[in-house]
Amino acid sequence: MTRLIKFEFYKLFCKRSILAVLICFSLMNLFKINNEFHSYSYLADGDDSRSWNSIYWQLYADYRGEITTEKINRLLSIYQPSADATADMTASTAMDNPDTMTGNIYSDLNLLEKYYVEPMEYFYHYRTYALDIAERAKKNAAIYKERGRTVEARKNSVIYNLYSGRSIPSFAYQEMYNYYLNYDFSGILILFLCLYGIVGVFVCEKETQMNLLLLTNLAGGKKTTFAKIAAASLFVTGSALWFSLLDYIGFAYFFGTTEGGNLPLYAIGNFSTAAINCKLWQYAVLSAAIRAIGIWTMSMIFLLISMFGRNALIPFVSDFGAALFLIITGASKSHSGNILLKIVNPYSLLANRILFGRTEFISLAGYPIQSFLAAIIFAITVGLSSIMAMMILSKKNYYCGT
Repeated sequence: MTRLIKFEFYKLFCKRSILAVLICFSLMNLFKINNEFHSYSYLADGDDSRSWNSIYWQLYADYRGEITTEKINRLLSIYQPSADATADMTASTAMDNPDTMTGNIYSDLNLLEKYYVEPMEYFYHYRTYALDIAERAKKNAAIYKERGRTVEARKNSVIYNLYSGRSIPSFAYQEMYNYYLNYDFSGILILFLCLYGIVGVFVCEKETQMNLLLLTNLAGGKKTTFAKIAAASLFVTGSALWFSLLDYIGFAYFFGTTEGGNLPLYAIGNFSTAAINCKLWQYAVLSAAIRAIGIWTMSMIFLLISMFGRNALIPFVSDFGAALFLIITGASKSHSGNILLKIVNPYSLLANRILFGRTEFISLAGYPIQSFLAAIIFAITVGLSSIMAMMILSKKNYYCGT
């Protein structure tokens, strides 16, 4: 069986056309990441001695690490004079002021606010914010338990355990991870690459009627079907992991650092209510695995649809329509309160901040299950069900009846 899977993999996916699409999409992805850096990061202004990039990293050596009162006071000692001088908007707008770090006092103020004051303030106060949520959840759990509302009591107990003890004691650069975790473009590329790769898995042999001949072969029938499914699974999960790795390498290269990876996930603003406690680099690994599950599930659905086609056009149009439907509905419902729609759409696993960015639950048999866990279980169930359906629908081998 291993040899058969290997044969099917090389036959179906080791093609020049697929390799060309993979290379093209990879270059597009890197170009997009580079564009993200130059379009949104204020540190993309070069290495001039007065650029934001140079000044930021000069200051960074003094403020990285544990947040202390001494560091806060030192930061305020350079920030407050700029804030006071620009309060009435009458300060000089000269770009070559020798008494400033960047050449302009307003530029100094904006640099300090965006990259030091605001993030350090968020880090410093996050412990109080998380403690408040934990205490309210603890009180709610007790109240719901008294009223006999077991599910709500259990839900608040989970929230208490999740948020109690949360804090961000250290300051570090987090801009690269902020853009990396909110980057979705590669997910679309993965989806269309996999769609292009798997649409002909069953169709190519039907077009030449080779599928009928294979039924007379010892390795034909359901064995061949299983080998095709296994080969397709390897292709789509490998593609997903490749683009996840490419994303990380691309962001690290263009932003010039992986600094901040040891910060907790909730150090990123839109993950302040994150559903898990882990470090940023750990979430990068987890995200790659979750994306692979999501694209695998969607690909198994596409593969099942393609079984009913006798030429490439109809399965491609059908699969493309299904992909667009999942993308559009997934993106439109990403910030809605309808948790069930996020769970049943495997696109949520591709753009998984939809699930991990908020602490949400769904009740199952009297137990609160976090939305990301429910989505993973549902996606795997759908994927395996699609495989079972393909195996049932595939014809038996005439030679040995399997």
